[in-house]
Parts: sequence; C-alpha cells; structure tokens
Amino acid sequence: MLNLSNPAAPVRDLDPDILSAMAWIGKLGGSPVKPQSFAASPVLAVGHFRFDGLAEEVEAPQLPFHYISVSLGAPLVIEARLGGEKVKARVLPGQSLIMAAERSNIWRWDGPTEEAHVFLHADFLEQVAVDAGQRRAEISDRLAFTDTRLRHTILALTEEMQRHGSIPTLFFDMAADVLARRILFRHCESDGKSRPSSSTGALTARQLRRVLAVVEDRLSHDISLDDLASAAGLSRFHFVRAFKTAVGTPPHRWLVRLRIERAKELLLCRTATIIEVAALVGFESQSHFGQVFLSQVGVPPSEWRRRALS
Repeated sequence: MLNLSNPAAPVRDLDPDILSAMAWIGKLGGSPVKPQSFAASPVLAVGHFRFDGLAEEVEAPQLPFHYISVSLGAPLVIEARLGGEKVKARVLPGQSLIMAAERSNIWRWDGPTEEAHVFLHADFLEQVAVDAGQRRAEISDRLAFTDTRLRHTILALTEEMQRHGSIPTLFFDMAADVLARRILFRHCESDGKSRPSSSTGALTARQLRRVLAVVEDRLSHDISLDDLASAAGLSRFHFVRAFKTAVGTPPHRWLVRLRIERAKELLLCRTATIIEVAALVGFESQSHFGQVFLSQVGVPPSEWRRRALS
C-alpha cells in the first residue's frame, strides 16, 4: 500500500498508473492539505489537495483512472473541455465531479479550491461490471452533482489516511468496491441489461469457516478483500454481498472487531507490551492500534488492561 505526502516529487519504482495520477495533480498545481495527502492501492488512489485559481486553461494528462472529486472549498465556476466537449458549471461545497478515464482534459476555474478526490482504475470498474452482469461500464462525465454516498466514502478514505497515516488494505479494498458499484449503477450509461437482484445468498457455514481460517492464520498481517473472497471461492463483488448477508456487517468492520477482541485476550497477559499486542493483531503502529481500540472500546488499551487485571 502506497502512502505519500508529495505527489509532485519524483518517486522511483512506482506503478506507472500511480505516477500518472500524481503527475495529473501536479500539473494542475495541487499542494497537500496535510502531511499525509496521497495514498494508493493497485486499483484506487485517494488525495486531498488545495489548488490555486486557474485563470488560463491548463491541459492535464489523460488518466487510466476514472476521476471523482468532492469540493471542500468555496463555490467556484469550473470550465473544462473533456474529450473535446466543453462543459461549465458552478460547483458548491460538498458537490462532486466525475471524469471518465482516458479523456483529454483541459481546465480553468475562477478561484482557489480544496478537493478530496479518488482515482478508480478503469480496468477494475470493468471487472466489477462483468461480475455484476453488465457488458461494460460507460461513465458519463458530470460536473456539480450531489451524491451523498460517494461523498461519505471519499471523505472516509481521506480521514482514515490522515488520522492514521495509512489505509489498511481491507479498508482500501472495501472502499474501491463501494465506489465502483455506486458509479456503475448510478453514474454509468445503461447497457440495457437488468441489474442484479438485491437479494444475494449468504455465505455457507463452510465458506465462513474457510474465511475465518484465513483470518486466524494471517491476523498479524495485512489482509485484503481478495484474500477473503478467494477463501470463499467468490468474486470480490459477490463476496461482499454474501458476507454481509451472512454476518450482518461488512468484512472490514467485522475484521476490526475481531482484531480488537483478540487484542483484549492478549492484553490479559501481563508480560505482553502494548506494541507487541498491536503487531500480533495486525496493526502497523501502536498509535494506530490505540486509536482504533479507543474508538471501539471507549478507553485506551492500557486503561482497559489496568481495569481488567485489577
């Protein structure tokens, strides 16, 4: 998982697609809002940047990603040429913009702005479309629209990145799937085929046991959505729906709770340090573990241990 603070700085050995997203931000003059303002997985990148006004047109590179932003600054007027088509809109705080992948794009806007944005890989959206029974995903470019679910997901990614300094793989994977499904069913042109039924079968007891076995075996490591879906023998798209039907909560939330419950067991061992417990249940740092534990339990790990052992 890539976590960077400065997308304008050249970084060796990065995926060329990720470099293209960083170059796009740099071309438009983006500057990080906070020290941790850019993170990426193989299929999704997230950023939080400020941009000065663009009085003159600026042409940015074409992207292999679909671009989705949430405006966090003052109202502004955006003018653009996307794939040769001129568009213009007044964008209000909280509203979003979508630009499809591989579009030529030229921009101008009338004042400074702050944007939380994601770059969703086009190949990943196509795979989600296949899993969902759609022939292809044709995104419609849109300026100045409101989509509460998109906004909440993008801001949740941004908050996770900036609060903890990184984004857990499973959280990133879940966000990519949520964004892809939302875009596929709300912001793509219909191909004439019906959408999948909202009623999805639950994981079987055998599938759940296989998923739990993978988690038990790798609890001290980063666990991806692909790891869990593979254990159940399902695609990511179908696994998320089947898991939530069976368990009642999304995989990421379930895994966080499982890690915290296991941490409680380990904290009862007086000789184990907090940092050792954090590593054993899969957290990258003691501070991240402490923040998550506090949010789930209501007290820090050290205080919980003191009370439990008193």
